[in-house]
Amino acid sequence: MASTPQIPNFDAAAVREGLRLAMQVGLPPDTDDQPLFVMPTTVSGDAVNVLDAAGTPFNPSYRPTRSVPATVRVPCAIEYFDGAGKIESFGLVAPSHVLLTLLDQDFAQVKGFVYVVIGGNKYWFEREFAPLGLVDVGVHQIKCRSDDEG
Repeated sequence: MASTPQIPNFDAAAVREGLRLAMQVGLPPDTDDQPLFVMPTTVSGDAVNVLDAAGTPFNPSYRPTRSVPATVRVPCAIEYFDGAGKIESFGLVAPSHVLLTLLDQDFAQVKGFVYVVIGGNKYWFEREFAPLGLVDVGVHQIKCRSDDEG
């Protein structure tokens, strides 16, 4: 296992604090418009009830219980892209994709999310890129596609 290079006087906590501040500066001022990561629902129920009396793998009386999906807000940087992959500038924004950049500790809280809501618009998880590093600070980037992009 490779070790992280040691840089004298590198303060990972201070770096994270500064980067989170920069990310928060770029987020919408209204908390309700900031990214809200939605985790997957869980389904529970008695697996025995999945089969009917004849052993058929469906029982109309079986009612699984679905959990309310957990939601998490963490600071992240947001880049908006149009359908051609070009960065959208300020003004009227109708992006087809967003690229979210999160720090390692924040990413750990939302890893496995299904979709993210930003300003009332839903963006589905598409892919996670290979993580980057800043000495002891991990950086993660995630691409999400707009709900209306299918």
